[in-house]
Amino acid sequence: MTRLTAILLSALIAAAPLSAAAAQDRGGRGDRGQSSERQERRISEAEAQGIAQSRARGARFVGSLGMRGDSYVFRFERDGQIIDIAVSSRG
Repeated sequence: MTRLTAILLSALIAAAPLSAAAAQDRGGRGDRGQSSERQERRISEAEAQGIAQSRARGARFVGSLGMRGDSYVFRFERDGQIIDIAVSSRG
């Protein structure tokens, strides 16, 4: 076996696992893409605030308490009473 043949053979052996890894990687991306489509859509805080304001029916918006679990919580004031309204972040 000549030196050139040995170099070519070693290059082919080294390249073979890379091809298999690339094929596995391509399959993995497709799986992740499908699973992300199955995940529920999350709404933004601004969308959630709009929903909360419609539920508050004229109460004055005081502020956002941020995320509590899977819900955004907003604080409103009406007639001296504080009202907290939670809106699920899942669409």
